[in-house]
Order: sequence, then C-alpha cells, then structure tokens
Amino acid sequence: MQNNKIKTKIRLAVIGCGDIGRARAQFARMYPAVDWIGVCDINLGLAKSLAKEIQADFVTTDAAELLSFPEVNAVIIATNETAHYTPVLLAIEKNLSLFIEKPLAVDFDQSRELLNKIISANIDAVMGYTQRFRQRFLIVKEKLVNNQIGDVTSISAKGLLNRTIANMVLSRANDQSNITPMVTSGTHMLDMCLWLVGRCKPKKIFARSTDKVFGVAGSKDTTMAIIEFDNDIVLSLSHSWAAPENWPGGVYGMQIGIIGTEGVIEIDDMHKDVILASNHYQPAGYKQKLSDNIDASGKIQQSRSVDFLTSIPFGQRSQSEMWGPIREETFSWFNRLITGDKTPHTTALEGHENLALCMAIDLAAKTGSIIDLPENLSDLDLHL
Repeated sequence: MQNNKIKTKIRLAVIGCGDIGRARAQFARMYPAVDWIGVCDINLGLAKSLAKEIQADFVTTDAAELLSFPEVNAVIIATNETAHYTPVLLAIEKNLSLFIEKPLAVDFDQSRELLNKIISANIDAVMGYTQRFRQRFLIVKEKLVNNQIGDVTSISAKGLLNRTIANMVLSRANDQSNITPMVTSGTHMLDMCLWLVGRCKPKKIFARSTDKVFGVAGSKDTTMAIIEFDNDIVLSLSHSWAAPENWPGGVYGMQIGIIGTEGVIEIDDMHKDVILASNHYQPAGYKQKLSDNIDASGKIQQSRSVDFLTSIPFGQRSQSEMWGPIREETFSWFNRLITGDKTPHTTALEGHENLALCMAIDLAAKTGSIIDLPENLSDLDLHL
C-alpha cells in the first residue's frame, strides 16, 4: 500500500474523463515526474478517447479496478458532483494522495464520513477550488497577509452565473435535493472570501432565497446571506445562477469588497475586460465551440452573440491546450506531491467546512430562522 510521503515518481489514476478530468490528465502527461497514468469513466468511449490522446497506461470503466493497481500512488477525482463518494472512499482505503473536485460529497453525512477517514489515515487530500490560483486573488491575499488594510471588519461578495450552468448540473444529477446555487457554485465565492481574510469561526447565519426559475427542478435561483464571525467580521453574500442564457458572462462573474480599519480592497471579477461581439452565435457555459450549442435536430440552442471571454473560471482552450488557473493548480499539486511544499490548495477540511456553511445558508433560507452554528461545523444539524 502506498503512503502519502514525498514521492519520487507520480503514478496517477484519473477518475472522470469529462472536461476537467481531461484537462488535468493532459497536464499530467506533460509533467516529467508522472510516469504512469490510468484513466476511468463510466462512459467507456470517453475514457478510451482520453486514453488514446494522452497515451494512458490503462483504461477502464471500473474505479475499483484502476485503484487496485500497485502502480497507483495518487488520484484525481473528477466525476460529476453526485458521484464523488465511492471513488474517494476507495482511494482512502488504499491510502492514496488525493485531488478531489469539490465537493467531497453532496450529502453532508457522507462528506463528514470521508473527512474523518482522511484525517484518521493522515492522507494528503486537497480539493479543486481553482479560483485560488488566479493572479488577482493571489495578489490580494498577499496584501491582506501583509496587513495593508488593517483589521478586516466586513466583506461583501456577489456572484452571478449564466443559467446554462444550472441547467447542466441539474440535468446530470441523480439526486437534486442538495443541488443549489450555494452548494454547487456559491461555494467558490465563499471559499475565496474565507481564504483571503483567513479561516475564522462563523457564529450565525441569516439567509433568503428565490426560486421562480429553478423551483420546478427542486432548486433555487438566488440566495442572499449574512454570516457573523467570532472576530466580529460580517460577510454579506449574494449568489445567483439564474442569469439568462444570453447573459454575456459565459460562466462565472464575481465582485468582492473587503473593508478594513485602515483601507479597502475592491475586486471586480465580472470579466468585462475582454468582450467579444459577433454576428456568429457564441457558446455558453463550459462549452468551448459553437457545435456544442447545436442539438440533435441541428437547431442552435440559444441566441448569444456577446461573450465575456475570460469568464470560465478554470481557463480557456487555445491552440489545442488548456491555459489558465487550472494549469497552475494542477502543476502546483504535482509539485506538492514531489517536494512536500505548502501550496494554496483548499484542504479537505476547508472543503467540508465550505459545504457545511453553504448547506447552513440553504437551511436558514428555507426555515426563515437565524442559524446558530456549532464550534465544530461537522456537528451541524441540518434536519428541520
């Protein structure tokens, strides 16, 4: 059985061969210390296509089969949100280093179980919160670490997504009960706020939601929340994934304001700095080309001719390669495995706490009550 100490070579299993898994597998093939790659997806055609592209050493539809190989010492979990639990559990049982796309699990009890097992086994597990690797946020983090605005007193954050994302996530989820704007996408904004100012203890949450668009699917459109922390910081969040399909932001837009006793930092991340207006239809969501917007009958799925070109959080394809923070994040993880160096990655504990807070926000909105949070967020009671 492999352990999580510094590795001389990385022998990698990639479970989930969609856009994210594919990009990370491509980076793995570029990285000199990766000398073995196995890929897995329940869609055999997708897995075989990626295996051929990166010249993988093994391909399968069975995660257990892939993780049974003695060669494997590190795993990337890139399945859809509702299918993380089983492969993460298998990897923990093998004591393998882990990179897990968020969340650990969409079920809170399962997330808590996985976190406890990760901690008990002393496994190095990090999670995919790619925004941490964007230059603008790294610069702001450094200014805050160096106390450039004094003690932080309040944070306000606004997130806005094209509803194409909600349609995609809800359509592929087997269980939609916990697929909400906060749990699925607002978690990135929450993680960023907490990371920038330092992880502090939340005390109370007040929230409200609307559901005129996605209520029929059992989800919400927009959620607003106020979180009070034990150091008297107040965080105001507003997150929506209900912008129309022709909204120019193809994926994610965000604004964050941080007020301190000696200064202010404003971050405009709405991606209006690079705008394309065209007579040709533009793809929305994580789709990279026009053909992705055409249905089986040949009809274009939506009319969209203006695009904020940098609004895909993890980066953009150019000349057959993926560029952007996903590249930095993946290579940084490989460096972490080889050198043992500290990196900006979200830890499994932080990812679990993000899920707890997002679910507590949803509960506060559902009940109309102010939620008092426990000292340990794993003790959160989400039952009405």
